[in-house]
Amino acid sequence: MFVSLGSAKADTAKGSSNFMRRKIARTVTGVAIVAGLVAACGSEGENGAAGTSGANGTASSAAAASSSGAGAPASSGAGTGDAGQAGGEAAQKVTAAIQQALQQSPITFTTESAELTEKSKTALGEIAKAMQGNDVKITVATHAGYPDAEKSKALSEKRAEAITAALEAAGVAKDRVKTEATGNEKAQGDQALDTQITVAQ
Repeated sequence: MFVSLGSAKADTAKGSSNFMRRKIARTVTGVAIVAGLVAACGSEGENGAAGTSGANGTASSAAAASSSGAGAPASSGAGTGDAGQAGGEAAQKVTAAIQQALQQSPITFTTESAELTEKSKTALGEIAKAMQGNDVKITVATHAGYPDAEKSKALSEKRAEAITAALEAAGVAKDRVKTEATGNEKAQGDQALDTQITVAQ
């Protein structure tokens, strides 16, 4: 009887021990699972945050590069275009003024003379006004119709100088007036008395 009771106690003790082991094992396993989940979630959160930050950072960098990279050439390209357009408009304005002035009063000289008439000076004054506020240059072609080439060349040069001086007196810098004193090479007779003024190319 004593032996039976001892066996029963031993069995009970073993059962309790096994039960405790199983409980501890479950607890440890549960803790391990929870720890694993927490670690996994933390890792995903970090990766997600890093990914988001990285994506946003890349997107921001790309946007910055796009705005700075695309903006500079665009504005540079826009500045160049505006300057070109302004220059073209100024040239058209001067060309129109030249045509109008020469229609109203052609720049002509009397035979064997380099003297400008008052009408010619007025016409040159109108051209000079159109040349204010821009850097448009003009070409002045003068002639002289003598049979003697040297004499014609000398007179056409004096005529060019007279026109340049009149424009300079009206406020046009001398270096903005290109002269072509052709003598008798391009015009003969009465045609040699006329002067051509054009916007320089």
